[in-house]
Amino acid sequence: MIPYRPRVTGPLGVRALAGWQVKIIGITAGGDLPGDPEIEAACRIADGWLPAPARSPARHGVAFLIVHRGEEALWVQLAWWELDILHQRLFRAPLGTVDLRRVPPDGPAACVWELLVIDHERRAWIAHALRRPDDPDLKAYLTDTLRVEAH
Repeated sequence: MIPYRPRVTGPLGVRALAGWQVKIIGITAGGDLPGDPEIEAACRIADGWLPAPARSPARHGVAFLIVHRGEEALWVQLAWWELDILHQRLFRAPLGTVDLRRVPPDGPAACVWELLVIDHERRAWIAHALRRPDDPDLKAYLTDTLRVEAH
């Protein structure tokens, strides 16, 4: 087992995809955060997998997308909120490619670095939406991002 070390993590912007506002968060095992080819591939996946309509009595049309350039692969976590439930889909591409394929449901769910982002998103969703059910602050949710610098 390799000792845990923080990975550089940070915001990569917000995109309008399939009627949703999608917060994009990057993670890297080394070097710079994921770049345009990786982000664009992740956005194409999200555009095809986000449910329609984006807004419903259970959905506010906000989601997040984790683009993680790991040591073994490029991982993409697509997640959206329906009330207080997080829905997720995981995709993987061989390292150095953007050929993203869905990870089977009996495959992995998330690594420790992605779980840090998911925990942050959970806390942000509680603060900006669930604690304000009559007036959720979706703009604040979309701008509430995690930043981690590697040591």
